[in-house]
Amino acid sequence: MPNSNILFVVEKWAECDPSHGLSNAHHNFIASFRATGLGKAETFFFDEHIAMNGTRCDAALIECVRTRRPDIVFATPVRGTDMNPSIDTLVRIGNETSARIVVLNGDSYDDAAILWTESFASVADVIVVQDCYSYYPGRVRDPRKYLATWTPQDPGLFFAGNDPRPIDVSFLGSVGRYPDRKRALGIIEAAGINVTRGGGQAEAALSIEDYAAVLRQSRIVLNFSRPVFDADIFQCKGRVIEATLSGALLFEQENPETERWLTSGIHHVSFGDERDLLDKVKYYLAHEDERAAMALAGQTHAAKNLSADVYWRKVIAAASHAMGGS
Repeated sequence: MPNSNILFVVEKWAECDPSHGLSNAHHNFIASFRATGLGKAETFFFDEHIAMNGTRCDAALIECVRTRRPDIVFATPVRGTDMNPSIDTLVRIGNETSARIVVLNGDSYDDAAILWTESFASVADVIVVQDCYSYYPGRVRDPRKYLATWTPQDPGLFFAGNDPRPIDVSFLGSVGRYPDRKRALGIIEAAGINVTRGGGQAEAALSIEDYAAVLRQSRIVLNFSRPVFDADIFQCKGRVIEATLSGALLFEQENPETERWLTSGIHHVSFGDERDLLDKVKYYLAHEDERAAMALAGQTHAAKNLSADVYWRKVIAAASHAMGGS
């Protein structure tokens, strides 16, 4: 499906709440696709439609698809809100137009998430899973419809650059709801290591430009792969790709999801408990040549294999296959 026209049916604001600022859909999906030059990106913000018109978005979305005639409708329904386009609307789009429907679902690590995802299985041509790849295969009706991917990033934001890295360690994400993150960060800071912190989308959030700039200035970027404290589940979070593309050395909790894309000890450093994390942070801060070499290996690998261009070719190929293309 060369020169694909993709209509992004996404939320304009994080959690569909204007007070939380723009959603990640803008840089993760819309901007990353536009940067590839693989086709035309158009948008339909279902939460903005409701805010502006006070009515559901379904009729307007159907008319939008008929008018713009996209090859792919790329939808990111949001759990916990009734603002999403209805399943019936997606069925109509699939039946009445030539558009292929790709539905992305994040946080696919538990039964509730699988039930949510499976509610789209009968209408979607492709269901994209971007963070947890171990849980769904034995729990969905047709795993062949599911496409495992990482989170794409806008190369205009997430790149290594040549600037100095004055920040030894950074963690940019939510802390308030995560006792394990609080404990790990506290132990590192108690050892006299300065950690640059910034909140998540609803917690002292940075602009996406400032967020990316901190990663480019960081020697080490921390990531915690458990979605909730003490749960035996993991995610390959967007921060994994953001940090690696930005040329920082990613420190990541040991988990099988990230290992699908990056190899510990070659592209990043994995850690177990807080003591292991502290010991490894101390080591790599004291051995700059080793830190820089592994960070470069990770960045080179990600730029070649986990770029926006590779991601969108993968998604477009899956959609093309679903419609019998080649």
